[in-house]
Amino acid sequence: METGGGAAASVVGAAGFPWEYWVFDSVPERKTVKNRMHWDVTLTAPDPSDLVAAGAQVLREPDADISWWIMTDPGGNEFCAFAPR
Repeated sequence: METGGGAAASVVGAAGFPWEYWVFDSVPERKTVKNRMHWDVTLTAPDPSDLVAAGAQVLREPDADISWWIMTDPGGNEFCAFAPR
């Protein structure tokens, strides 16, 4: 993931990614409806502490029912984070 000098970030050259790159840019309005897309992220560390340090929030920890973290980005968009295999 690359970040520029502004609030935008991008994913470039991800294995299996159907596009050359994907740019994430902030918008002025808050999230008001359910996500149109749902991201699943495979972590490079055994826990999502790097994501939390970057502003994500953990909504649900792994437990007896699920083996991943349910998280939100700073804009409230939900995604799941999986431990590396």
